[in-house]
Amino acid sequence: MAEAILQLKNISKRFGGLQAIKDVSFDVHEGEIVGVIGPNGAGKSTIFNLITGYYRIDTGSITYYGKEIVGLTPDAICKLGIARTFQIARPFGGLTVFDNILIGLLPKCKTINEARKGVLAILERINLEPKAFSFGKDLTTLERKRLELGRALATRPKILLLDEVMTGLKPKEMDEIIELIRELKKHMSIVVVEHVMRVIMKISDRVIVLDHGQKIAEGTPVEITNNPKVISAYLGRGGNNA
Repeated sequence: MAEAILQLKNISKRFGGLQAIKDVSFDVHEGEIVGVIGPNGAGKSTIFNLITGYYRIDTGSITYYGKEIVGLTPDAICKLGIARTFQIARPFGGLTVFDNILIGLLPKCKTINEARKGVLAILERINLEPKAFSFGKDLTTLERKRLELGRALATRPKILLLDEVMTGLKPKEMDEIIELIRELKKHMSIVVVEHVMRVIMKISDRVIVLDHGQKIAEGTPVEITNNPKVISAYLGRGGNNA
């Protein structure tokens, strides 16, 4: 198996009386897609917030290429090469699609011309070239999702965290995003939090299952589909998650 570039070891997080995450461990390896699923309130989005420094873990460790990143600010973690999208895409409505991406690229480039060329490459990758000079506020849901991806890609990540990127999309639009994610896998590792099971099962190399803040299963999509603990967790709570 390829090198583990991100490692979560026995991490826990409590918010007052709520144990949001309890003793969770898993790795993300070079060039793989890891799916994270679980019922409502399982702790999936909290995991992303812990990895990216929006919340700080109470116990455990999170290492990136062997170095501890707990305690770093979100922008410092992003600069290291870990980028994320958010479930609700909120582009800068008064800026064009081009400028929304340019903002993320400028710190990574030596000149404005280099940054502009980088924007064009990202627009081609996310299939938003025709919308380059449309304003963020005028985009459709699918276009906003693509722009959200583009803004994350502008930071040139080695690990991309996708938080329910399929929310609000039609089945055909989901298929388009699936193909885009598969293409991105050639260049980076990806962790996907998603409630649409067919998407997770289509794109994931491994799947992590959370329930009540604990990891209850890990394995291939086929193994997860047939795991009694997973079946019980979903049948017991209607199969939704957040």
